[in-house]
Amino acid sequence: PGSRGLLHSEDEVALPCIHKLVAASSFSKPKVLTATSTLKFIPEELAVFCRDFRLLHFSFPGNGLAPQAFRVANAIAQAREAAAWLGDAAEGHRGWSCPDEAPPEEEEEDEEEGLSSTLLFESLWDWEKELQRLGAVGWRVSAVNERFDMAPSLPQYLWVPSGLLDHDLKRTFAHFQERRVPRLCWHHPAGGDLLRAASFHPASEPGSEDVRCLEMLLLGDRGPCVLADTAELPTLADIQLAHLRLQALCLPEPSDRDLNCLLASLVQLLGDPHARSLPGFQSLVQREWVAAGHPFPRRLGLLRRDSPREEAPVFLLFLDCTWQLLWQFPADFGFTEAFLLALHDSSFSPYFSTFRFSCQRQRGHSSTSQLPSHAYRPMGGWQEPGGPGGGPGPCPFPPVWAWGRRYSRQQQQRFRNPAGAPGPAEPLAPGTPAEPCPRGGSRLVLTLAKGSLCPQPLPWWGRPPLRPPHRVSPPESQGRPGGLLGSCHPRPGLLLPCTAGPCIRLWHRCYLRGLPQEQ
Repeated sequence: PGSRGLLHSEDEVALPCIHKLVAASSFSKPKVLTATSTLKFIPEELAVFCRDFRLLHFSFPGNGLAPQAFRVANAIAQAREAAAWLGDAAEGHRGWSCPDEAPPEEEEEDEEEGLSSTLLFESLWDWEKELQRLGAVGWRVSAVNERFDMAPSLPQYLWVPSGLLDHDLKRTFAHFQERRVPRLCWHHPAGGDLLRAASFHPASEPGSEDVRCLEMLLLGDRGPCVLADTAELPTLADIQLAHLRLQALCLPEPSDRDLNCLLASLVQLLGDPHARSLPGFQSLVQREWVAAGHPFPRRLGLLRRDSPREEAPVFLLFLDCTWQLLWQFPADFGFTEAFLLALHDSSFSPYFSTFRFSCQRQRGHSSTSQLPSHAYRPMGGWQEPGGPGGGPGPCPFPPVWAWGRRYSRQQQQRFRNPAGAPGPAEPLAPGTPAEPCPRGGSRLVLTLAKGSLCPQPLPWWGRPPLRPPHRVSPPESQGRPGGLLGSCHPRPGLLLPCTAGPCIRLWHRCYLRGLPQEQ
């Protein structure tokens, strides 16, 4: 069965999903269409190159439909560039609205079923529940950013050390880029904590009281601190260039807050079986990408006014990494390739709050706004909101996890992998202490660079004594009791993927959809 709800068939494409339009004729060279294009020939075929790697061909037979082909091709090209795109709506411009037709009761049940098991991290209760599941002793939920006045791009609630009061926490925001302070992402059952933050502000000169608060936030009594520098990862320009090259291969012409969310998500995907279940993975994306303020509209190229330098599909890279793990460890995941494809394709849909806005603050301000728009269907032409009778109806933007809006119950069943669904991870019992850190370890800060751990002073510390770098390798890190990675044996459920060149595969069902003969 085909998709239902927002898009009625596989031949319907949301305008932001269109990468380019090419008109072709047997008597002329193919031409890329823009809003200002003037065709000197009547197209016999229209090729729609989609950002989700679909390639759609629409043929116009010469039986009186030639003038229609000309008008349709130009109308789509003009609408694609003239429409206000996703992020414009978040700043008060006219934008996209949901189709106003009410879904059947069965679809509403499917939608509720998909949302009921996914934590959206929009309420204090969601953060408390996940913190309890992690068993993170010594951490609490802070509402210091509840009004988004401390850091507009961060969520309302943060996981911070229990001993750090909100009054002291407020002193730390000014010392980090974009005021994105360190906060807990994930707690390993063996006692390690994963934090993410922006880099230190270059003009930061903390006083003695600020230093106390910063060290309490970063170090506390948790043992050695390892800083993983994202500067060694590919830049946004590198990711975008690689994506464009991949598009060129798979769709041929017809004859900084970005990368730490990637790292934090992959660490949890490798180490936490719960993150590899369907609801756990959805909650992971919701917490580390959506609530944490990943600028989806800019990175996916859905804003007309943004420069190309801001476009880099980091989230699609994460989905590719997830598929690589799924391919290597199929029995360790509770979801399937069909689920990843659905999430990949939905990222270009303008009807979901998940990808429509850049932070939780924008979503909150726009959750009840009604944005009139037009819709174009090949058979019905241009339609006003509310159908032929007009009159837009109320339609909030649902999260992408409301799968019943686009997929039938039978299609959603193919999202789950019953043979590989991992059970929920058991949290540490309340009050279970982590392993005591070695003497002096609470002030040991190391940076991970090029596979080596080297002492790294915090900006307000003096010059540290020189020490040889500590090379990290699997036998050493896993075979030394009390080492930086904890126990002497890998914890059950830990995935150690092969990253050598021959082990990395092309996600052909995604990237070669425009070339089915190549699959």
